Amino acid sequence: MSRVEVEARGIKNRLKSVKPHKALAEYVWNGFDAGADTVSIDFECTEIGDIFALCIADNGSGIPFSRLKTKFKPVLSSEKRDSDRDQSLVHGKHGLGRLTFYHFSQTVKWETSYREDRKIYSYSITVDESRIDHYEPTQPKLSEGKATGTKVSFLNIFDLSEFSFESKIIEYFRKEFSWFLELNRERGFSILINGRPLSYQSLVKDFDEITVNTENNEFIIRYVRWASKLNSYFSRFYCIDDTGSNVYSKPTTFNNKGDSFYHSVYIQGSFFNGFKVGEKVGQSDLLSENSDQSEEFKELIREINGFLRRKRKPFIVDYAKTLVEQYESNGVFPEYNSKNRWEAVRAEDLREAVSQLYQVEPRIFNSLNLAQKKTLVGFLALIIDGGEVEDLFRVLNGVIDLTSSERELFAKQLMTTKMSSIVRTIELISDRYKSVSDFKRMVFDPSMYAGEVPHLQKMMEKNYWLIGEEYQLLTAAEPDFEEALRRYLYLLRGYDKRTVIDHEDKNREMDLFLVRQDKRNGVIENVVVELKHPVNVRLGKKELDQVYDYFHVIKSESRFNASNMTWKFFLIGNKLDSKGYIEDQLNALKMHGEPGLAHISGDYKVYVHTWSEIFNEFELRHSFLDKKLKLERDRLTSFYDTADDMVERKRSSDSAPELAMSKGTSA
Repeated sequence: MSRVEVEARGIKNRLKSVKPHKALAEYVWNGFDAGADTVSIDFECTEIGDIFALCIADNGSGIPFSRLKTKFKPVLSSEKRDSDRDQSLVHGKHGLGRLTFYHFSQTVKWETSYREDRKIYSYSITVDESRIDHYEPTQPKLSEGKATGTKVSFLNIFDLSEFSFESKIIEYFRKEFSWFLELNRERGFSILINGRPLSYQSLVKDFDEITVNTENNEFIIRYVRWASKLNSYFSRFYCIDDTGSNVYSKPTTFNNKGDSFYHSVYIQGSFFNGFKVGEKVGQSDLLSENSDQSEEFKELIREINGFLRRKRKPFIVDYAKTLVEQYESNGVFPEYNSKNRWEAVRAEDLREAVSQLYQVEPRIFNSLNLAQKKTLVGFLALIIDGGEVEDLFRVLNGVIDLTSSERELFAKQLMTTKMSSIVRTIELISDRYKSVSDFKRMVFDPSMYAGEVPHLQKMMEKNYWLIGEEYQLLTAAEPDFEEALRRYLYLLRGYDKRTVIDHEDKNREMDLFLVRQDKRNGVIENVVVELKHPVNVRLGKKELDQVYDYFHVIKSESRFNASNMTWKFFLIGNKLDSKGYIEDQLNALKMHGEPGLAHISGDYKVYVHTWSEIFNEFELRHSFLDKKLKLERDRLTSFYDTADDMVERKRSSDSAPELAMSKGTSA
């Protein structure tokens, strides 16, 4: 009986974290490390699906009896682990990996055949879980068979089922061996599970094959992008000679980028016959055409890196879109009101900036928790709103190393985003000025023959932003108060039933009924607008009483009233009549400091404005942007022959249309 060089407690302590799927993978790697091209895993189950028989067999070189002690060395001194990983790619990671069986079996038995002096010898080794630091080999005997290889049988199995094998172990094997099976695809390497080849095609997200020609050689390049990260493996180059053997491997430059661009690149060519690695050759070989230090090899890698960058670009663009969608669904972005054109532009700018920054350096977004994501995006929003791109670079330089080309690229992308925002803003403001110009002609030019309902009413429906931003037009012109209440309840509560109001003026019709909800404080702001013809009607007590009628209908209906609701009523015309009634109302409330305020009662306010005051207010609100964007006023005046043309014209500044609803249902 022989003993492993680490005692049983030390072995189990070292291997306690190894799960059954990792342990079984280790036995498969042992077969490939021994030169096998086929490893077979066979198991049998009871009627209820528990595995009671399991063996792993390979057609490798076997375990020579003279090297038995070396093969069972302690965990920290595996002969395979000490070899050159870049060239041989052996996978004996633990040294004691053969002893991981105790996680799912009480006893393990190796039956191995090896070649020595042109003869085949066979013997077996047994290890029991109770004495895991001892192994019992039999004496080698001349074998009747002609093939080498090793069969590992696991006895007294526990905690393994057909379900766990199919659902977890096989999936783990795919991520463990896919790159290796692809590497040796043309050599016919395979893993058989109960006779069926392990397929890894479900992991292949993209595949391409190209030819690269250098000055003296031709190379066949196979590129595979994996759907998910492989088990603890970097994305690597694999250099293959004419025999199909891997002679050199190294990580690509696209690891640890913070994205999910998992890939393998297989490079095959006669250039790799007798390939030498710089760190192992003498100075005289450094200029050899067949070494990793040669200019030809460096040129080849540069060419392949360019190919990988081209492959990565659309992948990163698509992944950036996915990231933005995930950030939106998880509430990472600041809240913007989509009905407010200005905020909609800011929101789009921020989404684009996040996407562009991810494309330049995905690592910035890697491994962030929700609070960190919100902080990062909030910081970007401040930078973009302030236009201080250099501040952004100063902060980024303290976190990651941006090359000059990456910095230049991101700067251009941010500028593109900013210019796109400016263009959209210019278009919006320009169209608003054009609409106001048309509106003024309707109101002040009698030759336009503008009617109150067909023209002024329709024009205000398209430009109710003159009253304020972010409103929703609930009713216009025709609907009475019962229909207005129905739409109101539907908008606020999703309740769609025919409503009944008990008031003598319930059939009166408001010109415009607008609503907006402030998400910050939960206040619902309601606005009623009454328009009067600029030529035919002068504003006086009669017109103001009409607005008071609306006020009384609304105040009488409890469903129009709540503690978080406010109401504003606007009467708009060209001039006041000469009786002075409205002037008296306005003067009596001047102390409140609100222009046009004619009545106040709790959360109800009534305002009277002339068309000139409405247009002047627009000029004041837009004067700053007007100067910044240097709009040419004269060019913004459109020339239409009739008021009908003006009403039909569509512009980017048009307000959202009236709330569309089906006909009312029964109460």
